[in-house]
Amino acid sequence: MREPEISEDVAKIRRALDLARTERARLGRLGRWSEADQAVLATLNDVLAGASRSIIGPDLGGLVYVAGSPRPGDVRPRGNWGPVPYHRLHATCAMLLVTRGRDPQTVTELAQRALEDFDWRDLGSFWYAVLSLVYADELEEAQGLLDRAMARSGWSGTHPHSSALTVLRARVAALGGEPRVAWELLDGALRQGVVRQFTEVAIAWGSAALLDLGELERADGFLLKHGFGESLDGVFDRAEVLAARGAVREATGRSQLAYEDFTSCGRELAAWGVTNPAVIPWRSSAALCAAATDRRSLALSLVDEELFHAQQWGTAHGVGAALRAVALVSEEGRDIKLFEEAIGYLARSHARGALLRAQYELGVRLSLRARYQDAHAALTAARATAESMNSDVWVRQIDEAIRRWGESGTDGKLTAQELKVLNFARAGLANKAIAARLSLGTGTVEFHLSNVYRKLGITGRSELPALMMPVW
Repeated sequence: MREPEISEDVAKIRRALDLARTERARLGRLGRWSEADQAVLATLNDVLAGASRSIIGPDLGGLVYVAGSPRPGDVRPRGNWGPVPYHRLHATCAMLLVTRGRDPQTVTELAQRALEDFDWRDLGSFWYAVLSLVYADELEEAQGLLDRAMARSGWSGTHPHSSALTVLRARVAALGGEPRVAWELLDGALRQGVVRQFTEVAIAWGSAALLDLGELERADGFLLKHGFGESLDGVFDRAEVLAARGAVREATGRSQLAYEDFTSCGRELAAWGVTNPAVIPWRSSAALCAAATDRRSLALSLVDEELFHAQQWGTAHGVGAALRAVALVSEEGRDIKLFEEAIGYLARSHARGALLRAQYELGVRLSLRARYQDAHAALTAARATAESMNSDVWVRQIDEAIRRWGESGTDGKLTAQELKVLNFARAGLANKAIAARLSLGTGTVEFHLSNVYRKLGITGRSELPALMMPVW
């Protein structure tokens, strides 16, 4: 669609916004992110406080990192977008605080303020505010805003608004432990057609929902179907897509490729000055990939940095998720206490999916050390969480784990060498490659794997991804 001619006033404002983007990038390259944020907010304040009401959402793209951000230069029918109100300043300020990982209480207040005094027609303010609340671990507050939007007349009348509402509802459902609901919402929206601005995040979050449902091959095929298998040239929401693809690759035993995706995701976020793991916990994910291939020092460095930033942010979900990652790459003697601490934090958040994983992983870790009574208690707690989420996949997996280790007897504990072989096998390495890494004969690797399968009560490599983690 050809964009209509614009007035000199609007052209001047757009030039000011271009300069703000350039200045943000310049200051960011110097690491002067506070100044970069102030430059953005000062320009935005001048623009939104001015007399012109001709500025629309895409004009404000590139000023702050946000998944599903407006794209500078996009042409949209103005009737679908409308002028941007002054409240966008509050929503943008909330998102800037999120990216820097500071003061979630102020983030919540700004998000609420962004929506309190106008008729919610500005899609950008709504999108920024809801995501800010999600990152601040305020899922109930975010869900309340979504419910109010659904009840407002006219909100489903335009394609951008209905697309945004569906994608946000799915994201909140997934983080709240309802991946089935999330997948059904996103699958339906993508089949009907999502506006371009939200398509890439819908695909990324849809893949994550399939992983949470235990449908690993389907998640992989879903990304391939949408062209996210190899090059991501031209992808706007690269960080979200890289994180989703990395998660699929890690879950399907391609740890090195997954590591490359997660670190590429980190570089994308660093270019925006995003340090907050609540946005994307790429360091934790990269650390698990490094640990799976025996790069322990690198893994510990990544999770320690993740925990530092999570504690700076301070939400129960963020700290709990980071502690879980530290526990996963820690050795015996430290890990169990960290798992228990992580579970305590996650139980105080609304992130049931993250809580379930930590409970299950604690049960697995205890079982591999032949602490069957403690393991049974952890797995039983995980089962209760899975039931509260109506997750049949997880209930079946936990029941199988309880049965497996209940029948293991006293010889179920894996040796240190067996654990190393197990981690390399789960990371996708062939027996010959494992032998080379550990300076062993191929026959010795096969012997260790045979013992691993017997002790875990599984039949072969195809069942290893169900462990969901590296183990020590």
